[in-house]
Amino acid sequence: MVVRRAVWLVVAMLAVASCRGSGRALDVSASTTLEQEACSGVSDSRARCYRLAVPENRSAPSRKISLRIVLIPATGTEPQPDPVFYLAGGPGQAASSGLRDRMSVSPAILRDRDMVFADQRGTGGSNSLDCRFYGPPDAPQSYFDKFLPLDKVRECRDALSGAADLAQYTTDASVEDLEAIRVALGRARINLVGGSYGTRLAMEYARRYGQNVRTVTLESPVTASTHAPEGFGRFADRALGKLVEECAATPSCHQAFPKLADEIKVVFERLRQGPVTATVAHPAQKKPARVTLTRDHVAEVVRYMMYSAQGGSYVPLYLHHAFNGNFEPIATFLIRWRAQGTFDGLYLSVTCAEDVPFIAQDAAERDEPTYLGSYRVRQQREACAEWPRGTVFPQQFEPVRSSLPVLMTSGDLDPVTPAANADELAKTLPNSLHVRIPFSGHSPNGLAGLECLDELKRVFIERGRTQGLDTSCVSKITRPSFATSW
Repeated sequence: MVVRRAVWLVVAMLAVASCRGSGRALDVSASTTLEQEACSGVSDSRARCYRLAVPENRSAPSRKISLRIVLIPATGTEPQPDPVFYLAGGPGQAASSGLRDRMSVSPAILRDRDMVFADQRGTGGSNSLDCRFYGPPDAPQSYFDKFLPLDKVRECRDALSGAADLAQYTTDASVEDLEAIRVALGRARINLVGGSYGTRLAMEYARRYGQNVRTVTLESPVTASTHAPEGFGRFADRALGKLVEECAATPSCHQAFPKLADEIKVVFERLRQGPVTATVAHPAQKKPARVTLTRDHVAEVVRYMMYSAQGGSYVPLYLHHAFNGNFEPIATFLIRWRAQGTFDGLYLSVTCAEDVPFIAQDAAERDEPTYLGSYRVRQQREACAEWPRGTVFPQQFEPVRSSLPVLMTSGDLDPVTPAANADELAKTLPNSLHVRIPFSGHSPNGLAGLECLDELKRVFIERGRTQGLDTSCVSKITRPSFATSW
């Protein structure tokens, strides 16, 4: 699962062939009227944009929230009736942000089907829950605060509570929003595409409304029993170890960094002893400043870089410089990352209800020996003690059993949703196919040969089945060269 914007993000689903999962029917009679609006910020001139008002709290309807929906019409002359729904991950990324991602807006799929980008409640144009945890710009060290600074968590909670009941921003509520959108658009069945946290949303939709789903594509999926951030340290350690092995097997990388594994060990042993300093220039103000970095900061940068193959190709170079005492590249990456946007309040609303209360008691102790350490577990527990907690759907942690066709892709170097997740999901999805992408992180961005995945997805959705899919092109996907110098 990705915090904030993680490189791509998406969604998808798994399913059950009936709505018996929830034991309740959605009352959409008063909330199915779409209001068309101007498509501000959308470059595709053919796009149609809508608003749909839904109850914030369906148990006690009073306040309504407005959901933003962007529909890109099919380009062909005979479009199919079942659109593709793109739902974003995070939790906290807006689906409409996927309109800028070539991996999300597929011309091949658009030939035959409309694509729908609906911002999940709490994101983008759907009553966004934005928190600004880092800054201001004239205080560079403020960008090197904790991952979740408690004073900023409380401040954001209080500011948002005037316009949102933070306990209502859950996967459960978003499932019902998704069904309301489907009904309002008048579509009998839909295809779901996505990944990361979004697969949880999709699975829950399928659990209740599986009869409305035609196909599911899961990219970097999570399982029903996944509780972020449990295991983040171990997942990150495994991915970094495999990256080091790749570097050792690549002549140019091995020649540049022949003792990379030993250097990484030294870097994090040094950081366990205390913080380090570096000079950075704020990306907006351009003024150099001396800042202090902790082990948590350095580990966060390495993990985020490995979300994509492009970022991962720089990890050996960054850590080699850190071994030599130069932490400036890492500090520059972090200040740019944290300065480019806000933290997502939806991330707290979802994880504080559905994840953190259910992680193992010893989760922090188990992650502490890893390079990432236990800061994510510790800080999220502290933050969730300050954040309103929503209600969890009782069956949410049970595997989804479905005969729906499901295509799953995962990356060998994913530091947050390991490929084993898809293998676990496949046990209760008899019509699924799991494709492992070599060299890929949480996102395949940066790899060469990605038209292979685009075509696989198109053919799968067109046929509506996994049987007979030709996956041989996956072996031709290649990674970017490791960076060995600036």
